[in-house]
Amino acid sequence: MDNNSALYHINIYTPQELNHSSYIQTGLFGLEKGGFITTSIHMDLRKKLGTYRTSLNNGNNLNQRPHPKTSLYELKHLQTGKCVKFATDLYDFSDSFSAFALEHCDIIFKRNFEQAHVDELPQQYRRKIKKLGLTFGVHSHEKYDQRKFKWGMYLSNLNVNLKFDREFVSRLARTVRLQKKHWDFIQKGRYIEQFETYHRSSENTIMFQTRCFPIDEQKDVQEIHEQRYRITKLLRKTFPDNFKGGFIPSPLALKKFPDAISNVPSEPLEYIAALKNARIVIYTRGLAKSPAWKMAEYLSQGKVIIAERLTAELPVPLQNEKEVLFFDSDEELIHQIYRVLKDEQLADALSNNARMYFENYIHPKKSVRRIIDIMEKDFL
Repeated sequence: MDNNSALYHINIYTPQELNHSSYIQTGLFGLEKGGFITTSIHMDLRKKLGTYRTSLNNGNNLNQRPHPKTSLYELKHLQTGKCVKFATDLYDFSDSFSAFALEHCDIIFKRNFEQAHVDELPQQYRRKIKKLGLTFGVHSHEKYDQRKFKWGMYLSNLNVNLKFDREFVSRLARTVRLQKKHWDFIQKGRYIEQFETYHRSSENTIMFQTRCFPIDEQKDVQEIHEQRYRITKLLRKTFPDNFKGGFIPSPLALKKFPDAISNVPSEPLEYIAALKNARIVIYTRGLAKSPAWKMAEYLSQGKVIIAERLTAELPVPLQNEKEVLFFDSDEELIHQIYRVLKDEQLADALSNNARMYFENYIHPKKSVRRIIDIMEKDFL
């Protein structure tokens, strides 16, 4: 789109996955509306195969799997004509990197950033990886060329799964079903305006809304489920009049944790309304200790956040006793909740600082502007 005052132009290459990448797109379209950049959207059907897995003990591994939560862009300075190819990696795993992005991009901003895993990469790739920070699923009303995003997603995923063997037809049919499900899901997505507004809750509701992953065969998933179940039961027992939440109903949750099903709606708009009315919220880790979307959502609404410690390294770390209260055990979790229930001044300070952190560092426009500034300094 045209804007005579813009300093930069960004080419957006249609990604294989739209749910996570929506955060970056929302930031880009917000900056474009403000006149800072212009954008154009390009259909990208390349397979972009290759996942690089690092290990702190057993050496690295390179396979030919795709890395769909890594999306690609190109930044162009409109005065000098200089360009930077960059990627955003929103994958859950800190030890997983897109081999295609490592090879073809100048810089990669990674959501679940851990320096120890970056240091295990070959020397020529280490300097490319930078901290992205907290993200969450959110959409922009300024987004355009929806059909291009849709068909880019469908066709690139079909291309990845194109293999002429006995499973050819069934594989492509399964791919189409999965992409349709993905597209239908993001049509129910939340918009940034819903997170830009917030109000202080008038009730001391304690909220912990969580979910089961569809399959719990991996040890990490089992541990996450058990932790979430244990905390749900503990909070219901300790704060029967204040607690809301539990597991979102799903086949696995209903089968394994029927006594911990949530009393909070799970539909996006209803969930946000319930979140806005909660005063105290509980955060636990995501898959592979990734920073879950909930942290960004909680900060956006100025909640009093009692949180398990993050292992992901952020550009600006969350500070204990300032934006959040961290806990390392069930006993400490309960202690921290009692603290903020009794100390209104502490609760107010945590709430105000949480909202300020969101406005300064997590709002998609602020986050994307920060990474553009880094590229301007390092490359342009």
